[in-house]
Amino acid sequence: MFRSFLKRHFWLILTIILTIPAFIWFLKPGQYYNMHDDMQVIRQLQLEKCLIDGQIPCRWSPDLGFGYGYPLFNFYPPLPYIVGQVFRTLGFSFIATVKLAAIAQILFSSLAMYLLASSIFGPLGGSLAALFLTYAPYHAVNIYVRGAMNEAWASVFFPLIFYFSMSLIQNDKKIFGILGLGLSFTGLLLSHNPMALTFLPFLSVWILYWLLTNPKNKIKKSVKSLLISGLLVIGLSSFYTLPVLFETKYVQINNMFENYYHYSVHFVSYFQLFFSNFWGDGSSVWGTEDKMSFMIGYLHWIIPVLTSIYFAYHFIKKRKLTKLQYLTLILILLGFFSAFMTHQKSLLLWTIISPIQKVQFPWRFLNHTVFLLSLSVAYLAVFIKKMPFVKRHIFYFFTIIILFLLNLNYFHPLVQGPITDEQKFSGQAWTNLVTSGITDYLPKTSPKAPQTAANFVVDEISPVNSAQVSGLKKGTDWLFFNANVIDKSTITIAQIYYPGFQITDNNKTIKFKTDPIYGRMQIELSPGYHQIYVKLQNTPIRLISNYISFLTWLSLLIFLTYQLYGKIHQRRRD
Repeated sequence: MFRSFLKRHFWLILTIILTIPAFIWFLKPGQYYNMHDDMQVIRQLQLEKCLIDGQIPCRWSPDLGFGYGYPLFNFYPPLPYIVGQVFRTLGFSFIATVKLAAIAQILFSSLAMYLLASSIFGPLGGSLAALFLTYAPYHAVNIYVRGAMNEAWASVFFPLIFYFSMSLIQNDKKIFGILGLGLSFTGLLLSHNPMALTFLPFLSVWILYWLLTNPKNKIKKSVKSLLISGLLVIGLSSFYTLPVLFETKYVQINNMFENYYHYSVHFVSYFQLFFSNFWGDGSSVWGTEDKMSFMIGYLHWIIPVLTSIYFAYHFIKKRKLTKLQYLTLILILLGFFSAFMTHQKSLLLWTIISPIQKVQFPWRFLNHTVFLLSLSVAYLAVFIKKMPFVKRHIFYFFTIIILFLLNLNYFHPLVQGPITDEQKFSGQAWTNLVTSGITDYLPKTSPKAPQTAANFVVDEISPVNSAQVSGLKKGTDWLFFNANVIDKSTITIAQIYYPGFQITDNNKTIKFKTDPIYGRMQIELSPGYHQIYVKLQNTPIRLISNYISFLTWLSLLIFLTYQLYGKIHQRRRD
């Protein structure tokens, strides 16, 4: 039985084994590394605090903004940290959790690509595509240099979306395709919404190809199934996507797209894309003096170019291309078009298609480039199919060895060292975490970012000594304290106002104002005993989006349970 299993899944097992070197560094205990986005542990902590406190979905992150909080996960996709919470639940430290989540990303993206490519080009092609995606230099940039875990997780769902959309159109089992496509695109939205936006044109071409190459009598059913899958995506992701669409106006995000972060500053050169082998962990700057790499990878573009030349020769000789050759050629063209979008010459398109300007960095299109070109590399399996068994396998291993020699050295941090959760969450390291990116999602009620750490629950009492506070408690999106007011007092609460916050005094809703500098909530209390409770309530949009997602996920769970029960019952009858 073991031999049979090994023979049936040889290429899959081999792919998993060959993926291990890409994440072997993460298995070093106690080690951590410098990355551009060194917010992974604090985001994981905020999500965990939300879950423990019953704030589901997590919208308000209490420790960020120097302890005044801001609505991070109302706008920042949570999926990588939901995955990370699985490891936290199993007892791993925050440092270990970040590393284990990175391992999961590398493994899942490889497996997802194998699933897609093997279904089109066979198991050997699946292995080639999976390993080329895994060992693309930009993949190493995302993981080991930028620490862009959300962006990296998007690459898990690109192949899954391609696979399930293809299956939905090709196969009669529409339910499988609808559910798979719906869950996959939801995963993409919950990983990195700019990547979802820029992925749509490539997905549209992919879907159009499969629609046009399928029997015409199936097109109407396929389009209907695609629309149903789209509705499923809307339902599953509403708790996140609707607030992003309708409540972004409440936070300061312009600074995320201006000056250094304006897209026009971050185009790259053809030399950087195709020929440079520079590697560093510095920043992206205007011009070509960047201190980080934007290379596609030598094999990643040379093999598609040679494949295109072969197709041209084949077409000249036989006056036609096979269906698979047309598909591969489309992937190659899309891959190089995506690379073109990272170059200054694409500026006109960036100007015309204004929504993509929110991507910030044009070189983010390299995510699509390496996915599409890696998938096209799988055609090698078709090309060498007629070779004798031994020569075919020699060709495969020779290709992978060259891939490793060229790219494996990128898959480790440039700066690393030992650190514990306690060290990361204390002293200057803690201050760096809670103030980093402080203006990214700061509510507009706070014209100025906090300059000092918030006090616990109550910031100021004016006049001084006019009231005594006790019983101070704080959760993720709520505060509580008792106030014994001697003279009329103004109490400034250590909480920035954001739409949805309500304050009650002895269970009665009271009015409040915000201070004009930092946007903290202030209440005026008359002499007497007061019991103050501050709570972030759902706005209509958040409430509606929560109900839509809850009902959709519940319906999906019931449907899957019913299907599973039906299969088990059928087997018992058989």
